Amino acid sequence: MNQLSRITVIISILICACSKTETDNANYRNKEVTASYYDVPYESGNWEHPKYKEAFESFGNQRAVIELSSNTIENTQIIIPWRRRDNHPETKDIIIVDASTNEVVENKYVIENNNEFGHLVFKPNQDSKMYYVYYFPHQSTGSYYPKLNYKAPTQTEDKTWLNEIEQTNISDLPKANVTSIQSIDDFHSFFPMEVIATQEEVSEFMSNNPQPYYVFPEYRNNPIKLTDFLPVRWIKNPESIIGISDNAKRGEYYTFQVGVYSSENDLEDLEITFSDLKSANNSISKAEITCFNKGGIDLNGKSFDKIVSVPKGKTQALWFGINIPETATQGTYKGSVIIKPKSMVADTVYVKLNVSSEKIENHGDDQPENMTRLRWLNSTIGTDEDFIIKPFTPVEISNKTLSILGRDIELNEFGLPNNIDSYFTPEMTKFSTEKEHLLKQPIQLNVTKNDGSTIEWTSSDYTINQTHKSVVNWQAINTSDNLTLTINGTLEYDGMLEYNMQLIAKNNIHLNDVNLQIPMQKDAAKYILGLGEKGSSLKKSIHWKWNVTKHHEGAWLGGINKGLQFVLRDENYERPLNTNFYQQKPLNLPPSWHNDGKGGIDITMQNDGVLVKNYSGERTVQQGDTLNFNIRFLITPFKLIDTKEHFNTRFVHKYIPVDSVVNYNGTIVNVHHANEINPYINYPFFNLDKQKAYIDEAHSKGIRVKLYNTIRELTYKSHELFALKSLGDEILNDGEGGGHSWLQEHFKSNYHSAWHATSVNDAAILNKGTSRWTNYYIEGINWLVKNQEIDGLYLDDIAFSRSTVKRIASVFDTHRESFVIDLHSANQYNNRDGYINSAFLYMEHFPYISRLWFGEYFEYDLDPDYWLTEVSGIPFGLTGEMLEKGGHPYRGLVYGMTTRVYHNFNPGAIWKLFDDFDIANADMLGYWVDRSPIKTNHQNIKSTVYVHDNKVLIAIGSWSDKNEQVTLNIDWNALGFNKNSAQLTSPEIKGLQLHNTHDINKPITVEKNQGLILVLNRKSE
Repeated sequence: MNQLSRITVIISILICACSKTETDNANYRNKEVTASYYDVPYESGNWEHPKYKEAFESFGNQRAVIELSSNTIENTQIIIPWRRRDNHPETKDIIIVDASTNEVVENKYVIENNNEFGHLVFKPNQDSKMYYVYYFPHQSTGSYYPKLNYKAPTQTEDKTWLNEIEQTNISDLPKANVTSIQSIDDFHSFFPMEVIATQEEVSEFMSNNPQPYYVFPEYRNNPIKLTDFLPVRWIKNPESIIGISDNAKRGEYYTFQVGVYSSENDLEDLEITFSDLKSANNSISKAEITCFNKGGIDLNGKSFDKIVSVPKGKTQALWFGINIPETATQGTYKGSVIIKPKSMVADTVYVKLNVSSEKIENHGDDQPENMTRLRWLNSTIGTDEDFIIKPFTPVEISNKTLSILGRDIELNEFGLPNNIDSYFTPEMTKFSTEKEHLLKQPIQLNVTKNDGSTIEWTSSDYTINQTHKSVVNWQAINTSDNLTLTINGTLEYDGMLEYNMQLIAKNNIHLNDVNLQIPMQKDAAKYILGLGEKGSSLKKSIHWKWNVTKHHEGAWLGGINKGLQFVLRDENYERPLNTNFYQQKPLNLPPSWHNDGKGGIDITMQNDGVLVKNYSGERTVQQGDTLNFNIRFLITPFKLIDTKEHFNTRFVHKYIPVDSVVNYNGTIVNVHHANEINPYINYPFFNLDKQKAYIDEAHSKGIRVKLYNTIRELTYKSHELFALKSLGDEILNDGEGGGHSWLQEHFKSNYHSAWHATSVNDAAILNKGTSRWTNYYIEGINWLVKNQEIDGLYLDDIAFSRSTVKRIASVFDTHRESFVIDLHSANQYNNRDGYINSAFLYMEHFPYISRLWFGEYFEYDLDPDYWLTEVSGIPFGLTGEMLEKGGHPYRGLVYGMTTRVYHNFNPGAIWKLFDDFDIANADMLGYWVDRSPIKTNHQNIKSTVYVHDNKVLIAIGSWSDKNEQVTLNIDWNALGFNKNSAQLTSPEIKGLQLHNTHDINKPITVEKNQGLILVLNRKSE
């Protein structure tokens, strides 16, 4: 703020102080709703909801109840003061229903249909005095993404009756009485904050209270919902209301609102200041007061400011929070909020809080309806940079070599990787003392001039800095005659290696290309994900160009135990939407790499390696220009696979009684949304007593409980929804609206409708994974872990970044010895999602994930390479489960996968086999492990073995389109078995295979595209 602005504010404050009554004499808004302000009573009719799962037609969610003075069939008029907020009411039909028979009245005539009232004439039925007038009739496709339209006005087919009405003096007709306005239930009601004031009432109010703009203080229990109209609650008050007066407790986070409105002027850049709140003996500092609309703390822990402007004719809700210290003494505290639009006089809202001696727990967060949790928007919980989740270890530095769990990165003089090495073994269950190289040669950033020559750099020495054990960073400065190349590198303990490379022009220069070359060992680039390729072996060279309709920005190349994901970015990067919504918010193409379509990626297969060339193409750079060639690597695998934990963990994925979970032999129950203890999507804060009782019972019986809770969609039942809407598109995605009737009638516009859980009538809207809602979300998880004692999360796709899942893990680690984060994804290789591989999209989260469930719409008929890379999780240090149609039991077990109890699928028979064989304590050796002692003689039939000292379970999966006679190639010496006494059987697995005994010396029949599970015992019993 400059000096002139400060003076203006001071003068404005003095003017307000002189022109308005003192705080002691301020008119405070009544917390209670004054019934006399409203034409008729508002109540819930509680009539039956439609069957939302199917296509339906509905009379609507709002109706007026009218009553005739007597039983008559004489034409009757009715004027309904419905004070409705929708746009263009005249385009919607009106349906009159006989309350006694529920039959539609055929003869009606609409005289006037506007926001303030409806005036109509109808012909009553004999002996019926009460009628319902519905004014939001609609039809919907139903189901999970409903498309809903309001019915256009209809006209009575009886032309004779219409002619009669048109020639009638309407004022002579008898009038029916409106006895109430009803909504289908309380949640759909417009009362009290969406009942609009008439234009005449607003004009009278402004005439009696002339101001260039108006401030309307309001309590937290009445969220401001109208933007295009002013509510009756504000306008019909005979006095000028300039404050709020409420009760609060010590330690409470108290919230309130102020509506700002002008009918004549655009209000630019609201400036908001506070005074201390003072009592007779104490004060609450103004530093404890926040306006959420003016800024806060972002998801990276950095403060930010926002400009708030209000277009004329629109109402802007401002939400405020006051942190009442626990040390506050009992008393009445008074203060003020000063609101000043740019170049206009300031106005003042007075706040009086009666703070009791009672102390509230958790700042009042245990009652979310009080909006105390808005403070969570500015939380930094889970951002401790010294936090390291098990089994990871701190980053270690030895000269220019950096070591993390199972991986080394050696840096060269430019600050780029000279070598990247892996100590993971192909079994993925242990480390080797011998390292394996990922790179064939160092990674290089090459800048070439017009003549094709490469710029030579002079590099200064650099220091690797470590202020936290979880991360190191460095800056290498390289110079040439015309350019400066500054390379900022960061390595985190999980394997994220990020480079922000700035190319700064000292002089004007024309460049032929700027490219980053990654020369990889052939066995470290055996498989590929990304760039439009389904998970597979790298079979051909790839020449790729940027295309905004595709969610492609890099690739993963790897083997089982060593690999590298890279993505190309610029300073403009924002995480796109996913899960059917990519095209609504796609990639911001990076200007540096994209270079107006000249950039791309070439992956070239060579005799002794694979060369990745990320190029940007020809360009002219002006003196002082800066180009940001950012690249982020993920070095895979991230961690070892714990097969014991994997095979002993059994998921029951449905909300059922705890005893039923036990009877399934489950160990973890996933409580999805749309049930009684977690009814609403991504907001598990309803029915908390029942939720806690279920969790306590589960714990008493040895069962862990995880809740469905993620970011991407948010239920319309969330208490803070209209507070979030007041923040514009900061948290809620902008969109074309539509969807569920509640959203269209109450949210109206500028939202993106999403999932509708029909069983509990829960509609959702899209929210952002890169906003302050992330802070709220993580605080919510912390509350659930601490108070409800949940054991983990079920994540249904992910809309947030890796830093968010790190914070989630940190919160769980604070309260739990162990926890489970379970990630589900539908196959996103489709047009709606930009043809992205789920494993590629979520790879940044994998270090913090416990289990994958990549099954929905995945293509289980594809080859083993697809299974290995897209479905199993093995090359990244994870295990997974199957979903689509129950999975493929034989192929799945080749990768250690089965399904979970879900819908009608029950893997109980497989789980019994696991227990009978004691698979959790066996050594898992996949077909990809050279030392595996048992392999098949057929390339399309794969085997994975689970080895005990005295027995081996052999999982065989067929990818052959015909029955095959398969020979097992057994290394008897490696097994330590005597071939002559060993016995080979296929155990009975209910619903899958029968018991059989096999001759070790003869081929075994494996059915086409099926498989077989065998057990080899050391000796006959």
